[in-house]
Amino acid sequence: LLESKGHRHRDSMQMQMQMQQTRTLLGLVHAIDKRVYRWAKKQMPPISKTEQIALGCGTIGFDREIFGGSPSLQQLVDTYDPKLTPEEQSFLDNQVNHLCSLLNDHDVTIERDFTREAWDYMRDEKFFGLKIPKEWGGLQFSTTAVSAVLQKLATQCFDANATVAVPNSLGPGELLARYGTPEQKSYFLPRLADGTLIPCFGLTGPHSGSDATSLIGSDCVVQRINGELGVMATFKKRYITLAPVAGVVGLGLNLSDPDGLLNGIGDEGFTVALLE
Repeated sequence: LLESKGHRHRDSMQMQMQMQQTRTLLGLVHAIDKRVYRWAKKQMPPISKTEQIALGCGTIGFDREIFGGSPSLQQLVDTYDPKLTPEEQSFLDNQVNHLCSLLNDHDVTIERDFTREAWDYMRDEKFFGLKIPKEWGGLQFSTTAVSAVLQKLATQCFDANATVAVPNSLGPGELLARYGTPEQKSYFLPRLADGTLIPCFGLTGPHSGSDATSLIGSDCVVQRINGELGVMATFKKRYITLAPVAGVVGLGLNLSDPDGLLNGIGDEGFTVALLE
C-alpha cells in the first residue's frame, strides 16, 4: 500500500513538472511571438492616404464570413439572389452564344488574334460597353450579367474573356460614367461603347505589381503650363492587357502637388490619367 502511494506521488510530481514545463514553454513562445510581431510592425511602411481611402471603401458582405473562419453557404444562398433581366438573359442566350461560335481557342492562340468577323461582332453588339449607361450608347448591364457573359466566354476562349473583361472592369468606362466631366463623357463613352476606342489600364510597372498604393517609377507632378493646369508625367509600364490594340489608356500614376496648385480641387496620391 505504501509503495502504491509512493508511485502515485511520484507520478503526480512528474505530471506537475511536465505541466510547469509546458506553461513555461508556452510563455516563452508567447513572448517571442510578441517580440517578432513588434519587430515586423516596425518594418512595415505606414499606411498611405490612398490605402486608407481603399480600406474605407465598399461594404462588408460574405467576405466577412470567409475571413471570420466559419463561412455559411446557407447564409450566402439566403442573402444573395442574383437574377438576370430578360434583356440580359437574351443577350447571354443569343449574342454571347453566337460570339462563342465565331471563336476557336486553338486558332486564336496560334494567330495571336481574333478573326475580323469576331472583332466586328464584338463591336457591333457592344461587348465593350456592357456597363456603360444606355444614354451613352452602352447596354448598362448589371455586374451579375457581366459576370455571366465572362463565364460563358471563358468556356470557349480565355482570350475573348480577357478582351471583354478589361473594358468592362479595368477600362475607364465605368470611371468616366461615375466621375468624368460632361466633356469627357460625351467624347469617350460613345466611342468606348461601340468599340471605336479599345481601352486598357496601365497600372503594372517593371518594379511594382498591380498595386495602386505602391507605384514605383510612375509619377506625375501638377504644373501650370501656358496658363493651364496640367501634369508632367514620367512612367514605365508593362504586362498591360490589350495594350497592342488599345486606343485609349487609363494610366495609374502617383500624383504630387509640391506647389499647391490644386488649391482644393483635387488631392495628391493615386490618380488616373487618360492617354489617347
